[in-house]
Amino acid sequence: MDDRTVARTQARMIRTALTSTGLGARDLWLRYVHLGGEVGELELDAFLHHALYLPPRHRDGLARAANQLVPGHRVPCSRDLRPEEYPPEV
Repeated sequence: MDDRTVARTQARMIRTALTSTGLGARDLWLRYVHLGGEVGELELDAFLHHALYLPPRHRDGLARAANQLVPGHRVPCSRDLRPEEYPPEV
């Protein structure tokens, strides 16, 4: 799976998690910033609607924030969706 596909998958999963609980992008953004995130609220919204590509470190921070906000939903990090690029350490 290429990185653009991973990004779209993560965005879709985050949107699904938020929608299931009635939370919005602002709720996610506030949690993300609290965790040290650097992406602005407008960029986050654009990412969630597939209008902006974010690098893995920012997407993974958003996934962590979503996982904290929405118990029961698991948004995977990049390495979970691309295991071929992160071989297990021996």
